[in-house]
Amino acid sequence: MTAEIRSIADRSDGAQTVKRAAEVLSVIGRRQGVRFSDLARETGLANPTLRRLLLSLISARLVFHDKDSALYRLGSEAYVLGQLAQPEFGFHDLARDSLTRLAQLSGDTAFLSALDGLSTVCLHREEGQYPIRTHVLNVGDRHPLGIGAAALSILGALPETEAAEILAANADIIRDLRPEIDLSQLQALMGQARATGVALNPGLVFPGSWAIAAPIRSPDGEIRGALTIAAIESRMTEIRQAELSQPLLNEVRRIEKLLARFGSDGLRLGATG
Repeated sequence: MTAEIRSIADRSDGAQTVKRAAEVLSVIGRRQGVRFSDLARETGLANPTLRRLLLSLISARLVFHDKDSALYRLGSEAYVLGQLAQPEFGFHDLARDSLTRLAQLSGDTAFLSALDGLSTVCLHREEGQYPIRTHVLNVGDRHPLGIGAAALSILGALPETEAAEILAANADIIRDLRPEIDLSQLQALMGQARATGVALNPGLVFPGSWAIAAPIRSPDGEIRGALTIAAIESRMTEIRQAELSQPLLNEVRRIEKLLARFGSDGLRLGATG
């Protein structure tokens, strides 16, 4: 989609309605059920606007209102659409065993993220057994490239010129989300990831939540996503980063071999153009 088409689409009332509906569905799905007041607070929509959207989504069976609990949940049609989309995201299944192994090995939390345009989106979170874990990233959460270990690992694996262009394109979004982050610091972390193959997020998104990540490539060499191990700061010392980096890279290689065997088309979430 060209910038001109995006601009026209963004100005249309229909596109605005679709965006709002998508945001409502996203909040309901992530929360696995949410009350109207909480939904209004999280989306920032006025009550009359939110009610109209919910009525339309309920009519389309994308949302179900559980009157006993007063919760709004994803409806049957949302489930059907999810099942229809599953083949497009088949790589999620290929990565499950790797996520489980990393969570068991580290005791912390392992994530699978996919590249979607100029962002990463979290597709899976696997919990380890350590009693104190970081829960700052949920399934469906989206970060602009530049924010988070997965995004930094992807940028670090891209040619320097391309990575710099992407970071510049996302600069305003990054500043809005995390005004305290210095872009030069992100560039330094990208450089480290380029040199080592593993990116570090030293608590930049949420203080005290550290993570390392490595990019996943399809058989044609294109970057499709990343694996991440996240932990509280005290469990992500330099020594432990080194200890976990090789298992992380080993699991990335396993996933890449599976992609080569079973195909990689499903790994692409969306076009970047």
